[in-house]
Amino acid sequence: MGGISRRNFKMFKELCGEATLKNVVIVTNMWGEVSRDVGEARESELMGEDKFFKPVLDKGAQLVRYDNTPETARAILLHLVQNRPLPLRIQTELVDQGKSISETAAGAELNREMMEQIRKHEREMKELQEEMKAAIKAKDEETRKELEAETKKLQAEMSRVQTDAQRLASDYTAQKAELEEKMEAVKRAAEAEKVEQQRRIEELRRTLDENANSSSAEREHLQRQLNEAIARYNQPRGGFFSLIGRALDGWFGW
Repeated sequence: MGGISRRNFKMFKELCGEATLKNVVIVTNMWGEVSRDVGEARESELMGEDKFFKPVLDKGAQLVRYDNTPETARAILLHLVQNRPLPLRIQTELVDQGKSISETAAGAELNREMMEQIRKHEREMKELQEEMKAAIKAKDEETRKELEAETKKLQAEMSRVQTDAQRLASDYTAQKAELEEKMEAVKRAAEAEKVEQQRRIEELRRTLDENANSSSAEREHLQRQLNEAIARYNQPRGGFFSLIGRALDGWFGW
């Protein structure tokens, strides 16, 4: 498990939060590519070391094996569907606590990594500047040119990191505004649908009253329509996250 994978997994933990880690299933695969002894040794290392999966396993996450068979795939899925859904930490932070993305635990972790990169680049820049001064003093033109090229590359990388950080905040703000607009449209559509359903129910009730002397079959048909309309009206439409889901469906055209 390389450095990038560990960083990504740390970000994953911040997104989930400790309370939801008990719903996490970590799946290991490619068991057929190594001997059983080697596979179990690697699995033991992943389970037992803090730099790997031990912290999340201690919070209730499960580490399971996938051996490339339908049986193990079904077993993993069955395990997942039995979990009780819980809101992720980032959902709670963004929705309930009203935080910006940079204020969330995941955003703070991302900012921390970016700041580490910036500080690392600043140290490297300082070293290059010192080396360039020495090269200029020694009148070593070839070394000076090499250092100048390295300095430009480092400056470009520093600029990229800073631009990425700014774009992250900007993109989040724009996407949040767009999602809120979609959610408001979904909410208005739901309210309009409720009004239309109420109108339909009242219309059916009037029709039923007006047809008091109609045949029993006709009245039964009207009563059935009325019951169905009332059932649709009373059908739960879900809470806030369902509203987000419908907005996302419209956003992505699903």
